[in-house]
Amino acid sequence: MREVLNMVNSPEDLKKLSYSELEQLSQEIRDMIVSTVADNGGHLASNLGVTDVTIAMHKVFSSPDDTLIFDVGHQAYAHKIITGRKELFRSLRRNGGISGFTNKAESEHDFLTSGHCGSAISCAVGAAEANRILGRDNWAVALVGDGSFTNGMVYEAIQQLSADKLRVMVILNDNGMSISKNVGGMSKYFSRIRTSKKYFGFKYKTKKVFSKIPVIGRGLTSASVSLKEFIKRVSGIQTWFEIMGLEYIGPVDGHNIKKLVSVLEEAKSTNCPVIVHVKTKKGYGFAPAEDNPESFHSTSRNLGTDNQKDDPAVKSFTKLVSKRMVRLGEENGNSVAITAAMTGGCGLTEFSERFPDRFFDVGIAEEHAVTFASGMAIRGSGKVLPVVVLYSTFVQRTFDQMWHDIGIQNFSGANSHVILLVSHCGLVAGEGVTHQGIYDVALLSLINGAAVYSPDTYEAFERSFDDCTKGKGLTVIRYPKNSEAVYTHPSIDYGEWKLFKPDGREKEGNTVVVTYGKIAEEAVEAAYRSGAEAVVLRKIIPLPDSSELFEKLSQAKAVAVVEESAERGGIGEQISLILSNRVAVRAIRDTDVPHAARDELLKLYGLDANSLEIWIRSLSE
Repeated sequence: MREVLNMVNSPEDLKKLSYSELEQLSQEIRDMIVSTVADNGGHLASNLGVTDVTIAMHKVFSSPDDTLIFDVGHQAYAHKIITGRKELFRSLRRNGGISGFTNKAESEHDFLTSGHCGSAISCAVGAAEANRILGRDNWAVALVGDGSFTNGMVYEAIQQLSADKLRVMVILNDNGMSISKNVGGMSKYFSRIRTSKKYFGFKYKTKKVFSKIPVIGRGLTSASVSLKEFIKRVSGIQTWFEIMGLEYIGPVDGHNIKKLVSVLEEAKSTNCPVIVHVKTKKGYGFAPAEDNPESFHSTSRNLGTDNQKDDPAVKSFTKLVSKRMVRLGEENGNSVAITAAMTGGCGLTEFSERFPDRFFDVGIAEEHAVTFASGMAIRGSGKVLPVVVLYSTFVQRTFDQMWHDIGIQNFSGANSHVILLVSHCGLVAGEGVTHQGIYDVALLSLINGAAVYSPDTYEAFERSFDDCTKGKGLTVIRYPKNSEAVYTHPSIDYGEWKLFKPDGREKEGNTVVVTYGKIAEEAVEAAYRSGAEAVVLRKIIPLPDSSELFEKLSQAKAVAVVEESAERGGIGEQISLILSNRVAVRAIRDTDVPHAARDELLKLYGLDANSLEIWIRSLSE
């Protein structure tokens, strides 16, 4: 560790540094971020892009008295290093180490445990109102990426903020990216106002110059501001933020620390809600990330550029989704793909290139994506087939849209057939509490008429996809981030479920293990070792309408349900209602899942094969 970073153990230490030292500190922090992410994986490009902005924020404001909120939370690595976690930073995303997101349990400087975008401004407005009620004059500062401005919650917060004279500063980090490249009207709008630097600097430059003139300075400043307002009215040159009643400063070079500090200090002098528009480059300071920011948004370990390229020999559910969606596009000229700023991560890049007029990236607006798909399906009357692809953690945002805009519509006579592909289901290594895919089963079980598949293998996914294209209403396939389950034991296929027998023959009165998804690999192995039979479900909601299945379960001495999902609202509860007290469930009861490797998480929740074997044997005694 080099000299300047050694001097900084708290935000107060940073305030004592000269601008040349701050520049050196910035480089040293970037070096630490790159080397740590190379070892542990993590979000790289976004953190490199906001390092200078973060340093300026801590130079101007006094955390934790002033509230600093990082929207999404994954871009707070420099903030963590500055706020006393420098020595712990090498443990980033490791079991027992610090989180890759802001985490309230880690530090008083992390105001919010955050992992989903769009919430920072609302939270800042709430914090500022609390300051007002308690008679405090502190600021609430929200660092928000331009990608978040595709999320509707931002505008709900700004609507309230514009009506209140609160000490709230929104630092708009404009790098032209969310995860995939930004889309939509706000992205184009930001591009336009980036070109207006001279005009929008007028107010603040004249204010600085005139205020230094003795006696008449204040009057000249007032006159210049009035002149500027008049020019705006007659020319129509005015930002959307100003129309909403907010002060606006920018755009400002987000990699010039001295300029940033000056602008933030000036923004503080407004003593009212203000937007500071900073222009940054995602991946700044690390050439591979600057050149390919989407690939370096969230990376695995090792940062050689070759590592970021897809290995065609490595299979995954995401690659299978890509192939199936392209085939669907070829076979059905009215099929449509929709995602929310995750084109590459959801496997839709090839579809978007092959069928650009049938591909829609709606930005970080998952709720809109689902209702947009429903409207398209209803109007298409069964002829248009929308496929929405989202991560499980973001499906949580869409419950009302699935229930109200798809489920109820079908019960009211509409034909709203929407396929929802849910990626990153189950335990997600390294991401921690905010990004686990363990809640979707409970949510989807409440949607009227929904059919949900949770395939364990690529072949099961193919069959599930075919079933969904022929289905009605909301049809869902949930699948993990990683690869398919691999078995060393034979099975009997019953269509929507399959049976593994420990020694090739039926065993009446034995324990039967019921499971689904990727965790079936562990559960089947544990059942085999225990002499138990194992049922792997392909369709989980509703449960397969199979007399053979329920006859087997009703004859079992005990039924052991293994789920890589939240226990409450899971399949185990459904089976318990049918079979009464002979059902035992091993699922995720403590849903505050820490950040750790997958094998560590499985052991933590007793879902690895060894732990499951011991548990299953205990049920047979």
